Amino acid sequence: MNKPTWVRHQVVAAMAAGLMAGGTMFATSASAAVSDVSASDQQTIVTETNTVRKDASAPPLTWDDSVAKDAQAWADNPDSTPSGPGSLKHSPSFNGAENMSTVGPSGATAQWAAEKSKYDADPNKDPNSQGYKTQWGHYWNMIQSRFTKIGCGARSGVTVCWYKP
Repeated sequence: MNKPTWVRHQVVAAMAAGLMAGGTMFATSASAAVSDVSASDQQTIVTETNTVRKDASAPPLTWDDSVAKDAQAWADNPDSTPSGPGSLKHSPSFNGAENMSTVGPSGATAQWAAEKSKYDADPNKDPNSQGYKTQWGHYWNMIQSRFTKIGCGARSGVTVCWYKP
């Protein structure tokens, strides 16, 4: 058996074992050319986001390479960190929801999910409010049912995740 065939057999065997054990599988075809978010971090982002969404009765998201490619382009753009590390600026042209963090991809989702208590405490829940802009907007973006896709990009000092219908 040639090496590519052997690798495919190993992947299929691993997926089958995981499914038979009651696990869930995450599929991605992303590469460094699409996003600098590793496959492992992609899985963490999707799994953690879908856990938050499930608790909020929202359907699960899937990773989307084209969304990730565009999020990566914004992460790579110097305008996303106009005053250097720690300074974040949202994309002026994106028409979905955008979460940004100075934490790396593996920690960004937990940071945004931690806003739930402030979201729960706000009786207004208005996405045009100051609460959305400064206290719980990242969490709100994570749980919106209208979004079905997520893609993220990263570079040193910035993680960008975009949510789209």
